[in-house]
Amino acid sequence: MWRSPEERLAPVEGAPQWKSLVIRPTRLGVGLLVMVALLWLVGLQYQVNLAYAVAFWLLGFAGVALLLNLRQLLALRLDVAMPHEVFAGGEAVLQVSAGENVRRRWLWLCNEDDFVNDPKSAAIWREWQLPAGRGEPLDWAVPALRHGYLRIPVLRSASLAPFGLYMVQCSWSWNTQMVVYPAPLPHTPDTLTQPDGEEDTSRPPVQGGDEIAYLQAHQEGMPLNHIAWKTYAKTGQLLDKRFDMPQSAVRSMVISYKDYPSVSHKERLAGLLCHRVLEAERSGLPYVLELPRRTIAPQKGQREIALTALALL
Repeated sequence: MWRSPEERLAPVEGAPQWKSLVIRPTRLGVGLLVMVALLWLVGLQYQVNLAYAVAFWLLGFAGVALLLNLRQLLALRLDVAMPHEVFAGGEAVLQVSAGENVRRRWLWLCNEDDFVNDPKSAAIWREWQLPAGRGEPLDWAVPALRHGYLRIPVLRSASLAPFGLYMVQCSWSWNTQMVVYPAPLPHTPDTLTQPDGEEDTSRPPVQGGDEIAYLQAHQEGMPLNHIAWKTYAKTGQLLDKRFDMPQSAVRSMVISYKDYPSVSHKERLAGLLCHRVLEAERSGLPYVLELPRRTIAPQKGQREIALTALALL
């Protein structure tokens, strides 16, 4: 409990215990303890009972202050809420909440990595005052440099309340995982043609209309305006329309990694495909995402499924 607080602490999950707390007296606390020692020596040397009484009174005050300081962190439980979407190159703004508090708390929070790198810097700390009851969550910005799984750093908390005689610290960790999506790279896809100028016939043209021959079985996640409602009213069968559109537009609905044969870097390829997925989502048209080992067809939650697949590409 009294080991050096500059070392990396073992993080806790849930409410901290006595053994997970680190205590260090502040300058004010050290001065008070020195005063107690001097008063004790004065009483011992000159047999002054008043000096003994003041020393015992100050020592009791220091003990009560320590117990009140420990109570700021004991039985405290911190939770983290993840943002809905985060793209690489930005920041993931996590929300730290403490739930229901039976007492008022006054904490200071910082990133554990920042503290270990520069433990004497005051700029890394953020003040967080929690009233009794349910307080407002604290926004904690974590850099999301690359796509993939986001590593949530350990959060160190410290308390000086109520008298500032001691600093009590502990660290927190969470097993929650979050996926960072690739940063979209805006571009205009090249026209898909063969090298000799002939059209690519690997993807057959799509005809359209409201006749039965131009309808297809309904797929979950398709927009409502693509459903053949007239046919549904007549037959009771739920079908999707197949629209007659130019071949280049049909191809644009298939977002494939094969459209970028010269791009070998996976991070850049994920960014290019991510841009096209977001554009397709804005247009509201159905699309198919084709990846080297997976094909994602129109379905419910396709946006999240497609972006997650690109993040783990």
